[in-house]
Amino acid sequence: SAMVHKANQVADKLAREGISVEVVDPRTISPLDEEGILESVASTGRVAIVDESAARFGFAPDVAALIASQAFHFLKAPVLLVTPPHTPVPFSPALEKLWIPGVERIEAAVRQVLED
Repeated sequence: SAMVHKANQVADKLAREGISVEVVDPRTISPLDEEGILESVASTGRVAIVDESAARFGFAPDVAALIASQAFHFLKAPVLLVTPPHTPVPFSPALEKLWIPGVERIEAAVRQVLED
């Protein structure tokens, strides 16, 4: 997906700075690879969930709920959602590009999670 591609770009950039980031691509929503997600949380203790859909009533909060209910004790920092703002999807391609999480926003979120 586009978000995985952007997350991998961020991971590559941070790796050049000596910062290790694990990108988990669940590939499917149903069935969801809960075990893979929870294993990543257990090994890293930090989570930034990147999703093109809204932060409310979407995939990202469902994954955050899974982590909160089954892996909370592994967390070293709060789970951070990197999603579009809670607004209608813009019609203009230029505005839509700003609305969808970009590499810069993802990188800032990952750095924030690493600092917490």
